[in-house]
Amino acid sequence: MISDPVSTVLAQFPFPVSCALFSFESASQPQSCQLLGTWGDLDTVYPWMSVTKLVTSRTILGAVENGVLDLWEPLQQLPGVKNPRPVSVADLLAHRSGLDYEKKEFTRALHTRRVYSNVGYEILGDLLSQRSGVSFSNWVTKMVFLPLGIKRQLSGSPAWGIYGNLRELLSFAFEAACPRFLSPKLFSAWSRSDGMQLPGVVPGYGFHRDNAWGLGCEIHAAKQPHWTLPGSSPDTYGHFGQSGAFLWIDPASCLGAVFLGQQRFGALHKQLWPELNRILREAAKTA
Repeated sequence: MISDPVSTVLAQFPFPVSCALFSFESASQPQSCQLLGTWGDLDTVYPWMSVTKLVTSRTILGAVENGVLDLWEPLQQLPGVKNPRPVSVADLLAHRSGLDYEKKEFTRALHTRRVYSNVGYEILGDLLSQRSGVSFSNWVTKMVFLPLGIKRQLSGSPAWGIYGNLRELLSFAFEAACPRFLSPKLFSAWSRSDGMQLPGVVPGYGFHRDNAWGLGCEIHAAKQPHWTLPGSSPDTYGHFGQSGAFLWIDPASCLGAVFLGQQRFGALHKQLWPELNRILREAAKTA
């Protein structure tokens, strides 16, 4: 196991944090995922906040794979939204529908700007529940938690409602790197840019001309500044949350990392995450 420059950076957080680093050989080899190091308590439960969206999007894609939802079918009427607009499940997953961040109303034209939307993910949860007659929480359990051995339930919003420990986030991260329960085609759509090059804002990191996103994952692309590791490939994907959590995977270097902490995302996270991720990348070379 690798150590201590990572601990030196983590010690600069004046509150409990947990972190893990892993490697893999390729997305098609789940058995190749190898834990390289962990730091902090593995069992303390923290809010994942928007990292929840990775679980929600995988759940929705699982429902697509099971024929319950269609990715591209125009949805003339979204649950709870007064004004009709022909947006698709894919549009909602990739934050390109024009829906507001929190209100169930459209603030932009379809496919003109990447408007990061919590309410879009909540609508996805409502839509799947309406189409199937099964609660979205049960869908999450069936599609993600049970296959991965995670003994949790979604207890709040599909946009931010998961709480869990580092072991559980790491289990999901292995699946996010090397999928066993999603087809290669849908995994590619989830973890790669949709190619639409839409402008937009990454919360906490400002405006980007190409705010690249897949059907669930944020994509690094050419974004600077950014929360992922410096020098990572443009194909690096994942998500961070306002709880001060992150999950990233760099398919070029075949590395991934997860982070949880006791306090919400703020200036200290923006200051320390780049250095932490740089040191994690260096540490992997000697593992």
